[in-house]
Amino acid sequence: MSDSRLRVHVLFEHGQDGRPFGSACLRLLRPFTHPAVARSVRSSCSRDYDGAAADVVIVDRLWRPDVSVAAVERLAAAVRRAGARLVLAFDDNLLDLAAERPDWADPERAAAWRRLLDVADAYLVTTPRLAERYAPLGRPIAVVPNALDERLLRRGRARRALRRLGRALRPTPAACTIGYMGTYTHDDDLRLVLPALRSVCARHGDAVRVEIVGVISDAATHEQLRGLPVTTVQPTPEQADYPAFVRWFADAFHWDIALAPLRDTPFTRCKSDVKHLDYAAIGAAGVYSRHPAYVESVRQGETGWLAADDPAEWAAALERWILHPTERRRVAAAARRYLWRERTLARTAARWPAALHHLLAACGAADGR
Repeated sequence: MSDSRLRVHVLFEHGQDGRPFGSACLRLLRPFTHPAVARSVRSSCSRDYDGAAADVVIVDRLWRPDVSVAAVERLAAAVRRAGARLVLAFDDNLLDLAAERPDWADPERAAAWRRLLDVADAYLVTTPRLAERYAPLGRPIAVVPNALDERLLRRGRARRALRRLGRALRPTPAACTIGYMGTYTHDDDLRLVLPALRSVCARHGDAVRVEIVGVISDAATHEQLRGLPVTTVQPTPEQADYPAFVRWFADAFHWDIALAPLRDTPFTRCKSDVKHLDYAAIGAAGVYSRHPAYVESVRQGETGWLAADDPAEWAAALERWILHPTERRRVAAAARRYLWRERTLARTAARWPAALHHLLAACGAADGR
């Protein structure tokens, strides 16, 4: 019997060690290996493309550490020879990143990114704002929001987290734990909320503690944390791989309140709400920047709290949930329900093949004009 499934080959973004980046796992490798997607998609993945038969070749972001215009041209030619479509998948507004991160704007890398945008037949992105930013380039675009793979979370963890929430309803002398997790590029975002952290720590003393996972890359930021009850945690190399990290984060951290500050810039305006999902997965009540990434999915006072780029607003939000634990736990439980009902791969799997079929149809229509 013939296999009528869509043939998809993913070229995942990776570093010098050849391992896929966490963003590639989250957005492509976990979805396209999910059993619900496998019913309609036959997927494969690699670091390089050898011309294997495919309907769609998805190249992830900047693809490889030695990316170059010449490498992009070779890839595009190989995909054309195979009779496939080349789809560029990305979750960040890299066109505007150079303005904020001059260190990123290596001329060869920037030129390769522009060439990837030129040779791709279509784009697969994570947010409507990212689609709007790249619409002027004239390629078909599909938006598929991020979702977490429930196979990494497991219902057992969900039940344990809910039991922890239930036990927490009883009075306890344990300190209220405030956490912040992110990649090592968020020093500026952390500085946005440092005055608020100083305020609540000074007011509540031993009743509050802070944990930071990743986030900090600048020694000056560590210096600014001096005097605060802060524990900084770095995952081991084994824990840093995306599937292991998700399991480790869900098992090891039991935060009451989780922070997601994000400065509003042309680059960040296109970011997704994945921290809302990560924090919901561990049963934390999140305080998020009132930012395009979060304003659509975080319902104020229901599944999280939104604060402007004003230390006083962040301090007020933290005070609210330190002083009102019952409300905080209600919000954390609602956020978890939102995750499991709307933002796991089991719930959203059909979006991936639907998006690719939409892009293929749009490419065909464009060819026929």
